[in-house]
Amino acid sequence: MNRDSHNRTKRTARSATVLTGAALLLAGLQGPALAAPSPVAPEPRTAGTAEACHAVELSSTAEGFTAPASTRPGLTTFRASTTQPGKGWIGLARLKDGKGWGDFLNALSRALSNTPSDVPQGAEDLDETATLLGGLVIHPGQPGSFTQRLYPGTYLLFDYLAAGDAEPRYRRLTVTGDAVDQGLTPTATVVSKNVPGAGPRFEVHGTLRAGRPLRYVNEIPGQVNELLFAQIKEGTTKADLKAYFDAMPDDGTLPPNSPFTSVSLGSLHLSTGTSSVVQVPLERTRYAAITWSKDATDGIKLVKKGLFTIVDVE
Repeated sequence: MNRDSHNRTKRTARSATVLTGAALLLAGLQGPALAAPSPVAPEPRTAGTAEACHAVELSSTAEGFTAPASTRPGLTTFRASTTQPGKGWIGLARLKDGKGWGDFLNALSRALSNTPSDVPQGAEDLDETATLLGGLVIHPGQPGSFTQRLYPGTYLLFDYLAAGDAEPRYRRLTVTGDAVDQGLTPTATVVSKNVPGAGPRFEVHGTLRAGRPLRYVNEIPGQVNELLFAQIKEGTTKADLKAYFDAMPDDGTLPPNSPFTSVSLGSLHLSTGTSSVVQVPLERTRYAAITWSKDATDGIKLVKKGLFTIVDVE
């Protein structure tokens, strides 16, 4: 890759790093800046909680990103925290044979681009480069965990918000050794899928509980997708959300009069046919379940096509 192409890729990736929502949501809120909500008190330790799992510790600070170089195959719980605003959304991807960080960054930036015409080819190239296995949208004082089944091979752990920086934060993770089989136990499952006659939709099965794990499954063919939760103003309806999303331009900016009252928490992108069990500090209140992902066929935001819903966390 020549210098001009490399710089262009970095610029594209830098613009892509704000697509997933927390930075956008916070920028679109009206009034004074919001304080981060108090973390939900952890549940007592049992055999099904994160404390009993085979765990990998991840940390993002002003000094950098810390992650192990290797771990064992099987169910693995990644525990992540960040102390630096604007950094620390840790994603996981499994590289396909012969692919490296540069290939992955180039495809990811185009698949998530704010230029709709870039998205279809970017999504196709991303599918040929790596399998996205989720990750976490978190903030300082609001750590999270996610469980993923790993197989022997090479993975990338990367800071989504720093992917386009001059010194991107990523680590290779080699999976080798004897398998383990312990992970987080979800209380609910959220599925993104295409509903005949309706389009892409989220379906919720079970009960979402504050501070407890949930399973996210992406069943939309040929489409990487994320799952984010943002608190909404009292009285907000699905019609209100639809009107807000319909007013969003393609350049990634947010219209005024946001219905959201918090930054977002949740899962980073999953490839089609994959799932992740995620635990983030949701509170007992009403949220919008949303995505800022673009339709891989035409680059249009999936929320404009109905991929959002309102959920109550108990």
